[in-house]
Amino acid sequence: MEERARQLLLLAAVAGAGAAFGALSATAVFNFISRSKRREGYVRNLLESNGGAGGSAGSRARMVDRSNLLSDEVVAEQLTRNIQFFGVESQKKVTESFVVVIGLGGVGSHAASMLLRSGVGRLLLVDFDQVSLSSLNRHAVATRDDVGTPKASCLKKHFSLIYPECQIEARVQLYDPSAEEEILSGQPDFVLDCIDNIDTKVSLLAACVRRGLRVLSAMGAGARADPTRIRVADLSESSNDPLSRSVRHRLKKDHGIEGGIPVVFSLEKPKAKLLPFQGTKEEETPSDYQIVPGFRVRIIPVLGTIPAIFGQVMASYVVTQLAKFDFQTEPIVNLDVDHYRVLHHRLLEHEELIYGSAEQVLVDVQEVMYIVKELWRGRSARDQNMKDTGRKMWRSVNELMLVRWDKSKPADVSNLILLKFSEADAHESSTLDQIKAEEPEFYAMVSRVLKRAETEFAL
Repeated sequence: MEERARQLLLLAAVAGAGAAFGALSATAVFNFISRSKRREGYVRNLLESNGGAGGSAGSRARMVDRSNLLSDEVVAEQLTRNIQFFGVESQKKVTESFVVVIGLGGVGSHAASMLLRSGVGRLLLVDFDQVSLSSLNRHAVATRDDVGTPKASCLKKHFSLIYPECQIEARVQLYDPSAEEEILSGQPDFVLDCIDNIDTKVSLLAACVRRGLRVLSAMGAGARADPTRIRVADLSESSNDPLSRSVRHRLKKDHGIEGGIPVVFSLEKPKAKLLPFQGTKEEETPSDYQIVPGFRVRIIPVLGTIPAIFGQVMASYVVTQLAKFDFQTEPIVNLDVDHYRVLHHRLLEHEELIYGSAEQVLVDVQEVMYIVKELWRGRSARDQNMKDTGRKMWRSVNELMLVRWDKSKPADVSNLILLKFSEADAHESSTLDQIKAEEPEFYAMVSRVLKRAETEFAL
């Protein structure tokens, strides 16, 4: 009776607003309610018949084909939205993946949680630390009942209620060089570095590079407040982050690694500093409070939302990589509008010099910004490494210009490449057929980039 009364009230509300919502009929409302109830009943029955409805039943062991998790009705229903987004075959790549997450605090717990909810089939969760009361402001799933328990065990417990078909291994363990083989063996499809200790982080990243493992690293999330400044880029491009700076220095100095590692970081300068150490006794030192030698005990103030967003960004990046879903991260290009105006003016001058007129220049300053920033990332098409960042990038603009890729076509967004002056001169004296024959990889790369512009501008 109560359900019927709610339906009648809804119909009355529709009738009362008939002038504004005339297209919404009473029949349509009843049909919608009926479909929703049928769907709700279907899902409830599906869970109950498969031993996975409510309470602790969600963690009951179920017989599933681990070689094809999506063939299971419950799993397929749970991942419906992902399947609709990626397609079945791409989602299958995710459910067949093995991901290692090291460091399960504010960043790592949210990253691991969304990897699980996205259907990753196997997770190895690693952290030596325990859930503390003060960490509840940023942890993905921990409750007060979990305080004092290992973070790895806490996640496994909660995760088994969300997606029990996932194979989860929880290790209460500190990552260090002696644990490399134990933790990184098994050919993981991705490793997430969510560690905030420099020594351990550098050791892990170097090991992943040496083993040829794909890794995504989180830089400093503490003491920040602006979610709009969070980026994914190569480690060599990260700026305004003391942790990134230290990691870059150590990787280059100790391991000869200068880049090639994607990181999540914030362009925002830290808004707060480490809090001073305060012992309970006068003779105590910070080392007296270390859980593990070498780990900091001073506290970084943390707004819980920022590490959570870091973790969500990491999960999104990894899941799309696993699914082979192509997208372009926003380039870190430190140029202002005056730089783009200069490049546009240079293009006009070059066209007049080479072709006798600038009439076929079909781009304005805003489109030059797209070409330089989005397509060529502020660097010559022939030199797409990340060595010039910050003010160095400003100086590099002084030797760059836009030229047509195909001289027989107008200078529009899908036919302009960024080159150094000397490279532009060489390009003008060559043909596309020559480039294709002599530099097939470069030709293919440029063609791919310009095709992207053609697609995005619907040319």
